[in-house]
This record gives sequence, C-alpha cells and structure tokens, in this order.
Amino acid sequence: MKKLMYALCLLLCAAFLLTACAETPAGPQNSETTAAPTVPANPTTAAPTTAEPETTTAAVPETSVNWITLVGQGEVGFTLPDFSVETVNGGTFTLSEALQDHELVFLNLWATWCGPCNEEFPCLEEAYQRYGDRVAVIALSVEPNDSDKVLRGFAENNGLSFLVGRDEGSRLSYCFNVNSIPTSIMVDRTRTVVWTDVGAIVSADAFARLFDRYLAEAAANSAAPEEETAVYQLSVVDQNGDPVPGAVVKFCTDENCVPVTADEAGKLSYSAAPQVYHVEVLSVPEGYEAPEGELLTEAASQSLTLTVTKLG
Repeated sequence: MKKLMYALCLLLCAAFLLTACAETPAGPQNSETTAAPTVPANPTTAAPTTAEPETTTAAVPETSVNWITLVGQGEVGFTLPDFSVETVNGGTFTLSEALQDHELVFLNLWATWCGPCNEEFPCLEEAYQRYGDRVAVIALSVEPNDSDKVLRGFAENNGLSFLVGRDEGSRLSYCFNVNSIPTSIMVDRTRTVVWTDVGAIVSADAFARLFDRYLAEAAANSAAPEEETAVYQLSVVDQNGDPVPGAVVKFCTDENCVPVTADEAGKLSYSAAPQVYHVEVLSVPEGYEAPEGELLTEAASQSLTLTVTKLG
C-alpha cells in the first residue's frame, strides 16, 4: 500500500510540473529553468571539448571589442557590441547585418540537454514563422560539447528554421551573467537591449505578445523626431605622444555607460545625444598604466586626448 501511494504521489508531481505549448497564459510565462554549465575562466576562450573537434567552428575574430571588460554588464538599456558567429548551416550571423533587415533580434541561450529549452523551441518556431520577416531569431548553445554536428542534427530533428549556433567563447554568457537557461535577450535596431528574461516561454501566443509589444515600441521610436547627435573623438597616447591601441574607455551618464575600444591608431569616437559625459578608462594594454580620475566632455562635439603611462 505504501509503495502504491508513493507511486501515485510521483505521478501527481510530474503532471503538475509539465507545461505545454498549447497553453495560452496572460503574458510571457516562465517554465522551470536549468542551471547553465560553468563558463570558462577567460571569456575570450571557449571551454575545451572532446566531442568531434573537427566539426566545431572557430570563433569569429572580434578585434574591436574587449569582451572581458563587459562581464556582467548585460542588462536592459545596455548597448550590445556588434558580433558575429558562424551558424550550423554554414552561414554567418552578424548582429548589425541582422538589424538592417529586421526591427528586432531575439537571442536565445540554451543547450541541447536542457529540458525547458526543448519545451520552448516548438513555441518559438511557431512564432518565428509568423514574425521572421521582422524579428531575427538565433539560438546560441552555451554547452561546449554541443558541436556543429550535434546542433545541426538537433535543428533538423526538431524542424527549427531559425538560426542555430554556439555562444563563441561564452561571450554573451559572461556579459549577461548567465547562470540558468534558457536565457533570452531582445535587441532593437540601435543594438540596445530592450528585454531579457530567464525561463522557458511555453506558448506561441506569449511569444507573439512579446514581439508585438517591442515591435510597437520600435515603430514609435522610429517615428519620433530624430535627435541631435554629437561626436566625441578621443586619442589615447602615452607620455611620449605615441598612440596606444586597444585601450578601452567608457562614456558615462548618470544612467548608463558605453564602452569603446581604441583602434590601431589609438583613436576612438562615440556618437550620442549632446550632453556632458564622464570618460573613464576601463582597461589598457599590458605594459601601460591607466591614469586616475576621469575626463569630462562638453555638451557639443569635441576632440579629447587621454594620456596613459608606458611602463619600463
């Protein structure tokens, strides 16, 4: 009798936890989440994998972005740097290019072993069939052992028509402090993060409401009068006046900070609404020392020089 009661309790608990795509909640609903795998110590280097290394594509080089400085900065209002990843169908997804043809980009961080992720995908696929011309969708696996071959087979077996790839070097996982999956991120045409959430959305209608909301906001923003823009140019040099490429500075207001990396000539520029910005050094190349304090821009366009100290 005790064994029978125990079995019945297990069946009731399992039935309670299951959710289905046919459900239509009042808004985007979260199912259970799955703990994401531990990301490697260096966010610019993918974790080692022994699963079919010959079919795993190399990370697309990102020479203008120092992702190490962006760890934990991903949130609503954050301007996501442009990035590229290779997709399992042999193509390349580039954020800026996707936003030329779409009003929004929906990024999904997941893994093939994640139950809630698998439950969510049929609903996302249904919504993508309806919104794919306006909302670009790409699912990026955070699991190092999800090789291109594994992901390609998963997409084919589950009838997924949206793009599938891998979070190369765990860049987005670090940026958004991903501890549970699925984690989803919505980006508008300015590469601004407008929404992020953890947990499975288990209704195509809930996806539709989510997309409708931010498509309407994007339309309202595009219809608004274009704001005046100021350009702030900065030269990073050492005490001898030589350029210092690769230095990362951030332009800050009271609400937000945007990191910018100096090019090979030690120069960078930042275009934004004209106002006073606090300019602080985030990082400098090895062999240099950053100055203390900050620079203040004027409200109008301006050229500034930032001097760092070359050691030795």
